[in-house]
Amino acid sequence: MQKKLIITGYGVVAKELCKLLVTRSMAIKEKYHVDLCVTGIVGSKGMLYQSEGIHLESLLLNDGVGSAALTNYAQTHYISMIDPIFKGNVLVECTPTNMIDGDPGLSYMLAAIDTGMDIVSVSKGALVHSFHKLKKKVENKGTRLKFSGATAAALPTIDIGEFSLAGCTITSIEGILNGTSNFILTSMDESNLSFAEALKIAQEKGIAEANPSLDVKGFDSGCKILLLANGLLGTDFSLDNVSIHGIEHLTKIDIEEAKVNRRKIKLIARAYKEGEQVLLDVKPREIEISHPLFNVQGTNKGILFETEEMGTICTTGGASHPRAAAAAALKDIINLYRRDMS
Repeated sequence: MQKKLIITGYGVVAKELCKLLVTRSMAIKEKYHVDLCVTGIVGSKGMLYQSEGIHLESLLLNDGVGSAALTNYAQTHYISMIDPIFKGNVLVECTPTNMIDGDPGLSYMLAAIDTGMDIVSVSKGALVHSFHKLKKKVENKGTRLKFSGATAAALPTIDIGEFSLAGCTITSIEGILNGTSNFILTSMDESNLSFAEALKIAQEKGIAEANPSLDVKGFDSGCKILLLANGLLGTDFSLDNVSIHGIEHLTKIDIEEAKVNRRKIKLIARAYKEGEQVLLDVKPREIEISHPLFNVQGTNKGILFETEEMGTICTTGGASHPRAAAAAALKDIINLYRRDMS
């Protein structure tokens, strides 16, 4: 069965998704009986749309990303850029994260749901800003919303809670959810570096952005634990409900004191219950060698679920680059439509 995709945003993650579709579409069709076809890509200067499907190999010949690449394709194929339309099966939301008002991703998602499309979101902005609104709208329209790429990219987090722990009572979620911060802390620990020195190395390696505030100040981790809590624990929280402290004020002395006590400092995001109340926080914590997340090093991440029925469930790893986020989006698309699990 053919499923038509519309992608909003054509940055590095969307481009990586297009590359995966080129290389993996035949295998996906053979294994899962899903024929994936990208019919539209929305950029800041309009929408590239071909009802029969965009020729992704030709699009990928453009070195860049963004509207310039889309416009160049349109000119090469003698088609016009149009205002966004949402005709298809699934919208893949890849616009830059905007936590102030969620747009343009939020508007795209709402419009797509109105036409009966399912949603796969890699971007966190609209989900953080309007999770309850989006969830209620998909329920009312009978569509579906998946967002594993927004909750730690390659690391399976929401998937474990939704599928592997189906029917269980989750009492807490604890995770190292940001690879950049974890790389900085690992570098400080292993190489006796200051925060500034470790951050510089991360930026030189392309792990940290020129402005790393969202990562090192804990907001990225805060967004992810918020989405996990809202998605798995039934909360209706906003980012204001998350107590957030980052790693930017940690010193060599802090790291060394932890090492003396055979501990490590990790940026830990938590969602946990105190009585009937669910609390969310992000902050650097000293963890002992017996802790399941103790050996999560470098850009790796990890997630720990405590449940009443299955005990402690933990998984670690997961790449932290755009291709990994794109692969998470592709996984969500496959899981929406796969026909091998009847």
